[in-house]
Amino acid sequence: MRHVPDTLQAALESGVTSLCSCWIVTRSDGARFGFTDHDRDFDWQGVTCRARTGFGASECSAESGLAPDQAGLVGALDDRVLRDAELEAGLWSGALVETWRVDWSADPPEGVKTGQGELGEVRRVDGRFEAELLGLSHRLSRVTGRVFARRCDAVLGDERCGVPDTHPAFEQGCDQSFATCRDRFANTLNFRGFPYMVGNDVLQASPASEPVRDGGSRGLGG
Repeated sequence: MRHVPDTLQAALESGVTSLCSCWIVTRSDGARFGFTDHDRDFDWQGVTCRARTGFGASECSAESGLAPDQAGLVGALDDRVLRDAELEAGLWSGALVETWRVDWSADPPEGVKTGQGELGEVRRVDGRFEAELLGLSHRLSRVTGRVFARRCDAVLGDERCGVPDTHPAFEQGCDQSFATCRDRFANTLNFRGFPYMVGNDVLQASPASEPVRDGGSRGLGG
């Protein structure tokens, strides 16, 4: 539950116009930057929030359940902050973004955090930048670790595969099956799949469907 300072709550209820939005951005290298849609710079959360950058929110969508919320951020490309080289190097992608609603007329300013997420893809469009602002729940959709499947998850020729590009059959490619790894490349020791993993048909089969019920292995004999 968000805590709203009493004076800020009073300002919200009165309908005053001394409120602005602030965005505190923390990159993966630890650098922090502040932006605001107010008409002048001011300090907030230990960062100078810079005005007149065109930084602001665009369209926003929210989903029920655990689907990731998604919003957009837009702004001017400012060489003092948003350098092209840093954008191209990916320093801004994945940066943590805190959004705040701040009463700039208070001394000192008071505010409440309204959201938190991280930057997705950052791109340049006609001298400006556009970025996806992803809710933290989007991390649940990331694939972490290995996928257990019958086919190999390595790429032909990479370090995990180990087949050199000078192999006579390299140009024929690989469909990532165990048979191709064995017969075409003689590379079964480096096969990164699980060719003997049982399928759903076996997992869902009942004992009554087996002609022989002696406790032996299904599908592999013995």
